[in-house]
Amino acid sequence: MKNFSIKTTNKMEDAAEFITQAILRQLNTGKKVLFFVTGGSSVAVGAEVAEFLKNHDLKNLTVMLTDERYGPVGHPDSNWSQLLQKGFDLPQAKLVPVLTGDSSIITTEKFNKNLEEEFKNADYKIGLFGIGKDGHIAGNLPGSESVISKDLAFGYDTQAFYRITITPIAIEKLDEAVVWMQGSDKWPVIKDLEEKDLSIIEQPAQVLKKVPLLTIFSDYQK
Repeated sequence: MKNFSIKTTNKMEDAAEFITQAILRQLNTGKKVLFFVTGGSSVAVGAEVAEFLKNHDLKNLTVMLTDERYGPVGHPDSNWSQLLQKGFDLPQAKLVPVLTGDSSIITTEKFNKNLEEEFKNADYKIGLFGIGKDGHIAGNLPGSESVISKDLAFGYDTQAFYRITITPIAIEKLDEAVVWMQGSDKWPVIKDLEEKDLSIIEQPAQVLKKVPLLTIFSDYQK
């Protein structure tokens, strides 16, 4: 029995509206919601969700990143900076960026501590993700140390950036995950999620199948 559905679309508004309604359903019952936003190809979806949410009561909403590229606060490759540039603006909510101006090790430790605290406080946890054609999710690359970490956050060097990311351990704690992934080069990953149980070391995105509710928005065609 599958715990996820695939919605065929190439309109990011469809994914944004879906996430918005999922968040509002929980907030409207008085629950504290923890919402994870991501970088990369899904930045525009996160920004659109913020636009849809902005006129609602968001005192019980906390927003965190799934992963970040380490550097000075506000550096141009920062996922948080790119979200803000796309218009992400929710002053009524509690926003918890990753970058603090500290060293990479201390920044990772602080992120881990913030995750522990926010997971404890939240009644409902929902994450927006993209998935790479190599099957990576958040900052968890295939074969990386982050995939086997027992912490909620992990930092490590990659070719392009020092990545700080939530780990599969953290992803498993979510109540709901929503994925935005477009392009035929990513279709094999969706097919794998549907048909195969691969190791998360080989294909980190497989961890999403441990989340109780998973919805994928894609232009996927069988």
